[in-house]
Amino acid sequence: MLFEGKRFRFEPGNRTYIMGVLNVTPDSFSDGGVYADAQAAVDRALQMQAEGADIVDVGAESTAPGSTSITPQEEIARLRPVLGQLCALLQVPVSVDTRHPETAAWALENGAAIINDVSGVFLPQMAEAVRQYEAGWIVMHGKDADADGTDDPLPQIRAFFAEMQQKAQQAGVRKTQLCMDPGIGFGKSRAGDLQVLRGLRHLKTDCALLVGASRKRVIGAVSGEGDPLRRLPGTVACHTIAVSGGADILRVHDVAESVQAARVADAVLRIPQARRKGKILLRDLRVFAYHGVNPEEKEYGQTFLVDADMTVDLAPAIAGDDIAETVSYAQVAKTLQRTLTETRYDLIETAADAAARALFCAYPAILRLRLRLKKPDAPMKAQCAWAAVEIERERDK
Repeated sequence: MLFEGKRFRFEPGNRTYIMGVLNVTPDSFSDGGVYADAQAAVDRALQMQAEGADIVDVGAESTAPGSTSITPQEEIARLRPVLGQLCALLQVPVSVDTRHPETAAWALENGAAIINDVSGVFLPQMAEAVRQYEAGWIVMHGKDADADGTDDPLPQIRAFFAEMQQKAQQAGVRKTQLCMDPGIGFGKSRAGDLQVLRGLRHLKTDCALLVGASRKRVIGAVSGEGDPLRRLPGTVACHTIAVSGGADILRVHDVAESVQAARVADAVLRIPQARRKGKILLRDLRVFAYHGVNPEEKEYGQTFLVDADMTVDLAPAIAGDDIAETVSYAQVAKTLQRTLTETRYDLIETAADAAARALFCAYPAILRLRLRLKKPDAPMKAQCAWAAVEIERERDK
């Protein structure tokens, strides 16, 4: 993650991030009323930070079954005594859990860096608030995904993620600002919740992925534990499975225990020695574009050739025989064609760098990249096969 003032972007890395839950509500399903007092909430947030939380997520409206809906004005009134203090005292970013664009805009104006949007729908006002403040946006699936009786919500969730990402980008929100949440416990049967955990790797996109199963009903249904406060072992089990499925962020109530569990899971599942580095190569991709210093190049265009050498961890794809676990050269070709044709540059140096940045942003699986942009018909008084610029990038460890 990158957090600079109010600017935020998700950058999934080689470890799992922990989001601590802070409910300033009287009716949340497991801790309602415990942190409704402002000082108690601030003390708990500082404790979560000390225990290793990477994000503190503040919620002022309960989404538990049977809870009473409140207005944005009531939600803001609950947040007002707490949010300013948290943003001033914490070193980690503060997220606000809300379904109301009015609350989101107020929270971002008052220091929040992330909106955890539990509405389950695309709201243009929410997108505009996120875009304006360059904030993070966690988008949760909450529709009735088991309505067809199959207990397999994965196809609907995949379609929802694709639709929301497309609409967000059309509204000016960058992919690096987005994090997708399959919404365990929202609009799904308990069998559907389990299917989400079982098939999580099939929900991975090129955005960050958050999973929140902490203390939820699915754990009680499977384990027989009726008290949400006694579901920590089941929570750790669910979240460890989520890490194995590719989750980047876990939303938890019990921060210290979850941090420890995630570190162990990361050590086993994300161990660098387990990588099987390989290369995916693309050669002489033909793109007709209008880059060049000469007016004729801008007016008439020319054919460019693109070579891309992408170093990728191939272990997940080899193990699962699944294209979703690797980098599709067909999708890479589309990204390059789009990037190199949507803007005209004088210098191919600039065009090549834009293409390299687009690939690194769109495909987190790329560890290292060498991109060559070639002009086979370069305007010069000399004969040669092509003139080119080569860009090299390596992802930070």
